[in-house]
Amino acid sequence: MELKFGSIASSLTLIAAWAYSLGWIKTLYYFSTFGIGLESLELTPQDYLFASWYTVENLMFFLLLLWIVALSGRLRPWWRLWPWSVVAFYLLVPFLGEWSYGHLDSRICRYLVDIPHSVLKFVPFIVLILVILIHRDAIPRLREFSWPHGNFAFALLLIVAIAWSISAAKHFGSSDAKRALRYPEANLLHVQLHFAETAMELKPIESRQRLYMLYFSPHSCIVLDLADYDMKKDQGKDETAFPIHVFDVPRANVRLVDGTRKIQMSAGGLLSRRF
Repeated sequence: MELKFGSIASSLTLIAAWAYSLGWIKTLYYFSTFGIGLESLELTPQDYLFASWYTVENLMFFLLLLWIVALSGRLRPWWRLWPWSVVAFYLLVPFLGEWSYGHLDSRICRYLVDIPHSVLKFVPFIVLILVILIHRDAIPRLREFSWPHGNFAFALLLIVAIAWSISAAKHFGSSDAKRALRYPEANLLHVQLHFAETAMELKPIESRQRLYMLYFSPHSCIVLDLADYDMKKDQGKDETAFPIHVFDVPRANVRLVDGTRKIQMSAGGLLSRRF
């Protein structure tokens, strides 16, 4: 029992360390999109761990997808291509999601921007159902849950999954930042700042109408001024650039933060039409 507990503790420590690393990468690319370095923020290890949950979750889904496709091998030659083509597409989803923000004039790119989370979550289970329905001979191998391809193939699977998670954390961070810029009302707190009377140099900021809170700590208050920015018109072209103003205000000078958050709730058009 002592040996088992030690191995479990070692495994959990390794997973936590990897999650921390993925959260650090994701947070780094999120704030670097706004030109802010992590050295100017007061983030704790818990912040990085919480930031990693989405990347870790999709890493588990990607491992599941790789495992299903690998165990469904030994198919007829022309049938072997479709599961691996799904894996190739899955590999590119984080990159395509971020890349699409530079091509919002395309309907396909707007679609990828809006639904990457759903694609990454449901594709492995869709592939599993299709494999079971189309390739009945793969069901026994899936039930056994054993790896028949040797240690080298297993190590290669882990290396691909780990490398993908690093790249995914980078693209997820940048995509989250661009999503916040595209829909600031839904992702950021719209604020109006009021400063102490002694901070006369900060008084002009009080009159700005499109301020959004990006980071708030006991010592720092970082807000975005999006008065001149419009992501829906910015298609990522060099000739169409809209500036983002970033204010890093000492918290001691902030007297009041008046914030509003828009929460969109619909009446349920589908249900209201049917009932």
